[in-house]
Amino acid sequence: MPYPCWGLKFSEPISDAKELIELMTESRKDERWLLLGGPAAVSEGQLWTAWMGVASRFQNDTMRANTVDVEFIRLIAGTHQIRIGFERAGISSSDEIAWLIHLPEFPMESIHEMPWPSLDRHSLDREAERMMTVLGATLLPHLPIPHAKTVERLELEIEPQSIEDYYAIERSALAHIALADYS
Repeated sequence: MPYPCWGLKFSEPISDAKELIELMTESRKDERWLLLGGPAAVSEGQLWTAWMGVASRFQNDTMRANTVDVEFIRLIAGTHQIRIGFERAGISSSDEIAWLIHLPEFPMESIHEMPWPSLDRHSLDREAERMMTVLGATLLPHLPIPHAKTVERLELEIEPQSIEDYYAIERSALAHIALADYS
């Protein structure tokens, strides 16, 4: 199932990340909408893995962050420190690309019995279009893909010869999420 995310392209590099984040926070419907820095989104598998991690921590009341959006960013960044999470996976000045992310509702079943969430893609796409307009961005015509900037930004551990290997970067990003509470 495709993860509900939309790549955003800004007409020029972000000059004031805090201002953009404030605009996003004021304009979003709820805390289930967030922005990731462009290099932080690696793949749909990575996004679903982080979502499942947040769902599990939410159900077990073990989130380190106070809100699900911040917990998601923290897991993507692979750290137990929220500040470092924002530095690695959040929006930064000079970013030209960001990812608008929606966190689907968490089912109330146990994590072992959890079904995939049902998504109203039409409504989500309309809300994403509204947010793109508010943020002054256009839609990227592709899904998240890893690249060398991902390795640097998320501080992934990759063998130098694997820096351009999509699967090696994705595996490292998934391990990053799994180890977030230990780093």
